[in-house]
Amino acid sequence: MTPHRQRWLPSALLAAGLAAPCACACAAEGPPRFQVAAPQAALSFVVYGDTRFTRREHVANALARRALVARIAGENPAAILVGGDLVYEGSDPDDYELYRSETAEWARREIPVFPALGNHEFRGCGAKPDDSSCLENWWRTFEALPLRPYRWYSVAIGSSLLALVLDSEAPLRPGSEQRTWLERQITEADADGRIRFVLILMHYPPVRDPVFPRGKDEEEVQRYLSTAAPRLRARVIVVGSHVHNYERFDRNGVTYLVSGGGGAEPLPVLRMSGELSRLGTRVNFHYLRFTLQGERLTGTMVRFDASDAAHEPWSEPDRFEVSSR
Repeated sequence: MTPHRQRWLPSALLAAGLAAPCACACAAEGPPRFQVAAPQAALSFVVYGDTRFTRREHVANALARRALVARIAGENPAAILVGGDLVYEGSDPDDYELYRSETAEWARREIPVFPALGNHEFRGCGAKPDDSSCLENWWRTFEALPLRPYRWYSVAIGSSLLALVLDSEAPLRPGSEQRTWLERQITEADADGRIRFVLILMHYPPVRDPVFPRGKDEEEVQRYLSTAAPRLRARVIVVGSHVHNYERFDRNGVTYLVSGGGGAEPLPVLRMSGELSRLGTRVNFHYLRFTLQGERLTGTMVRFDASDAAHEPWSEPDRFEVSSR
């Protein structure tokens, strides 16, 4: 296993995007691994995507976005994982400034935030995002995370869950740099008897309503897991976003989720191909609350109804459990 050196993130950098003094076990070479300590009781963390922090009112619902941010802050989770499209236009520093402003309570509560790259993180930077200012804006916003020059990384949440945060815009085909890293991380996690769950976070969902076209290489992840996951000791959960709604599927023992209801303008889904939530609502602003306790990982979809914001807008219409093997 690759050796790591331990480093504590200084609290002076909390406002830069990472909102808590968690540990970083940084590999001598390669993407870093961050560590979120486990509390004595059950550990809860939040996952969602497509928040689209921007002042462009026609591309996002600011009321829903802010309501979700406030509700998440009130839950005070151990960590927040954002599956891409944090902002609307990655070339615009003002979008990132709005993110910092609207999530100030996360920083005050010292909740760590771990972002994945989505397609909107590269919006406005032309055809060559690898050497663009868009990545600079992202790295700078999260400068408390020693990510530069990397675009994917891992997070150990407690002692029994490993989150692998991928870059959907980078290649994931067999033999690619990111794919090789992904397979190595899963192999090493499975050899570690403490890891019971592996959560893969990526922007383009490998399994989703089939009416939506493929993004990049996300289907390669499903193809790999279809043969690898049944042989693993750890259980695998994959969370994508990109589709501005909520969906849940099971494929070959892997739980696939779409969580793209963070505030971007909603998209209806048909709930075909074995979709399990069977939600009857077309608009689903939401986040996912995961609770890790012992041998069980529980997921809850927390929904905000922007059309009923003055009365009782909150509900939890879908819940699922993943038990360790």
